[in-house]
Amino acid sequence: MEIACVIDKRLAIPPRPDHAGGPWSGRADLRDPVAAAEATESMVRALEALGAGVESERPGEAFFALDGLCGLYGGSPAGVLAAARGALGEEKAIATGPTRFAAFLAAGAWPRPVPMAALRTRLGGEREAEGLVEARERLGVETVAAFVRLGTDQVADRFGPRGREALRLCRGEEEPLRPRTPHEELSEEIELPEGTAGRQLDRALELLVDRLLAAPRRRGRTLLGLRLGARLAAGGSWSVEQGLGRPSAAPRVLRNVLAPRLEELPGPATTLRLLAVGLGPPAGDQLELAVGGGEPRRRRLGAAVREVRAAQGAEALLKILPVDAASRVPERWAMLTPFPEL
Repeated sequence: MEIACVIDKRLAIPPRPDHAGGPWSGRADLRDPVAAAEATESMVRALEALGAGVESERPGEAFFALDGLCGLYGGSPAGVLAAARGALGEEKAIATGPTRFAAFLAAGAWPRPVPMAALRTRLGGEREAEGLVEARERLGVETVAAFVRLGTDQVADRFGPRGREALRLCRGEEEPLRPRTPHEELSEEIELPEGTAGRQLDRALELLVDRLLAAPRRRGRTLLGLRLGARLAAGGSWSVEQGLGRPSAAPRVLRNVLAPRLEELPGPATTLRLLAVGLGPPAGDQLELAVGGGEPRRRRLGAAVREVRAAQGAEALLKILPVDAASRVPERWAMLTPFPEL
């Protein structure tokens, strides 16, 4: 199987020794994790649009198999790579190899023989991997080829489980690709007035939740997880993922699990963004139980809301959301937000 590796040079820059030279060098600049995640998601979606099953576990990196795509693009790997380059743009490096590691080395244009530094980003736990590479270099094992010549028992005795993992990686003994399940992005974003904090921030979150649940592309499905993000006034960004425990599309549930995360904001924000990490079964299969026999009424009202929106559009039913009653600016007293499906 031929595997392609795509590297976004702006985000996933392979750390290389200064003497190695080559098209780029240095460490990855991921000071803005939200921007990195968005750029990586855009790259993965572009590959999925070509029909590729994509595995992406690090910002700025993606792997996919060429075999199943050749028939769609001229019958050869060259046709697939040409289509991928056309979809991704010049800032992406792309190369192939029989394994992930081999393709990664080719995309990063590492010198030959390959230095041990190439393993720094391939092993879980950056600090542990760094120590492992430095220890081997102190022992005179400076290249991947020299490391592969060592016996399995020698590596296990000196470097333990992480050393065995590195040896399997260098020998091409990798697990099959684990492509993610393609999904449609469901997200909403709102700009925040200067100085938004406290209760106003809670209102902004409520508005985001209402908009996300009212989005037509949700098609009545529940949410499995959420990513709450913000762009900071001082520059940079912040994000946090929140699991739901079980699928839900109840506005109250979503607000309750997300509200405490707002306290983790490192500073004033200019925008707030909410992204659905995964979509579950239809909301009708995940009803919220209510005391006093209110569930049938809630179900009928929710069905009526969906029916009106299907006929008149997402903005057909709105409610008034109080924001800042003490503000001197009337426009900040309240906002219109989508009426919840309940």
